[in-house]
Amino acid sequence: MINKSINIILVVCTMLLSASCSKWLELYPEDEIIEDEFWTSADDVDMMVSGAYRYMLDNNVLQRLVYLGEMRSDNLQAGSPSSNERAVLNEGNLLSDNSLCDWSSFYKVINICNNVIEKAGTVQDQNYSTADMQHSLSEVLFLRSLCYFYLVRGWGDVPFVTTASSSDAIDYNVAQSKGDDIIDQLISDVQTAKSYAVNSWGTQAKNCGRVTRNACGALLADLYLWAGRYAECIAECNEVLANYVHIDGTEQYDWTLIPRNSFFTRVFYNGNAVESIFELNLNSSADNLTVFANLYGSKTATPHFLPTANLLSIYDDADIRGMQYFNLSNNNRIFKYVGQYAPTADSQADAKSSTYSWRDESSAPHWIVYRLADIYLMKAEALAVTAASESDFAEVAALCNKTYLRSHPDGTSELSTTLFSDQNSAYMQVMEERRREFAFEGKRFFDLLRQVRRAGGPTETIINQLVANKYSGTAPDGITGKLSNIGYWYWPIYKNEMDVNKNLVQNEYYRLQESAQ
Repeated sequence: MINKSINIILVVCTMLLSASCSKWLELYPEDEIIEDEFWTSADDVDMMVSGAYRYMLDNNVLQRLVYLGEMRSDNLQAGSPSSNERAVLNEGNLLSDNSLCDWSSFYKVINICNNVIEKAGTVQDQNYSTADMQHSLSEVLFLRSLCYFYLVRGWGDVPFVTTASSSDAIDYNVAQSKGDDIIDQLISDVQTAKSYAVNSWGTQAKNCGRVTRNACGALLADLYLWAGRYAECIAECNEVLANYVHIDGTEQYDWTLIPRNSFFTRVFYNGNAVESIFELNLNSSADNLTVFANLYGSKTATPHFLPTANLLSIYDDADIRGMQYFNLSNNNRIFKYVGQYAPTADSQADAKSSTYSWRDESSAPHWIVYRLADIYLMKAEALAVTAASESDFAEVAALCNKTYLRSHPDGTSELSTTLFSDQNSAYMQVMEERRREFAFEGKRFFDLLRQVRRAGGPTETIINQLVANKYSGTAPDGITGKLSNIGYWYWPIYKNEMDVNKNLVQNEYYRLQESAQ
């Protein structure tokens, strides 16, 4: 796993085609990673930080954000064509020889980050100040923590490596650490990243595409929510909401959601919208629509995944998300990310008879990690499970209504506070609004898993609801029994990794399943 990444710095240099990489192209002993010959200037550090961002855009990473966060949820069903590996996953037959279980792409990003963390402080360059170094560390601490957060939510216990791979002579085949212990460390790391982070990079595109103080706050809130540290989640959300920084980095005013009729175009087609906090910026020259076309389809590509019928049914007739996240004129195919123009109709019937325009395949959407809606709804979720008064429940309702009312025509009645009468009903209303707002953004399965963790394990209610929502016809044999085991909610460790790293222990559910075959 990690030994495969020891030459990653060389790869990054070649990939970025930077003039400063010429020093890397000399011949050196095979088992040396020549950091001391490289880490000499601010440009070297900047190039490596850029490399970490660039590797986050790798197809193997981006696809896994969908696999981990959406594929097993009640939002998606298998489309056609679909590989056998995806098909068996949709049927609930996940085994360790499935290459979708390969986590190595995350560890490539992690290793670049580890190199920057270890070496940035050794750079002797009068143009590279302590503040510059702290900004660099903020970015890679954030990216490393984000990768580990995906790994923990996907696999549970994973190897937690914070030292850089620098030589074949060093053994990086380490055992797993407990997922909850990793989360605690990530919280500490992101707190450090936040203390080092810039408030603004000076332009809207940079403020969305690079790590800022608000991006760190959003990730911290997410980590606190996962850990069940609800008061800290609420406090972090409040801090982000109070810290909106305008493009030039000087003007401050309240956050605002983009209006209903321009929401889709500005957030999902153009990208880097004013309500965005952090997104992975793909561009047409270096990247293209392929990763999303392969998964969600495009003007010419048949989708590998389709929305479930149940998902579309949760949008009322006037909810513009139900008209724009889906192409209602083309078999309700997924349109978010892969669409360019969606109708701004007042009803699904009107939208169905309107024109949808697909994104040109020479362009690519950005992958949004956090936006303002995340902050509203993370705060709502944390408040729902701790609410103790009528005013608390009213605030949960008000937060959900931020995104609900934005998605409806003026004059629409808000979600009634009577729907938020106790902790359980308020919590389920938040989960439902999160599902409506974030469909196909790689969040739904993590929402379900967080619900399982909060309940102390998979309950009959959670299991039955997931199965009923996902499978409109006959559910696969044995799927209910599988979902009753918490181990099934995580992924098996890829067989190739197990073969290389003998310190790894297969997740118990899959070890028992495969030994019984």
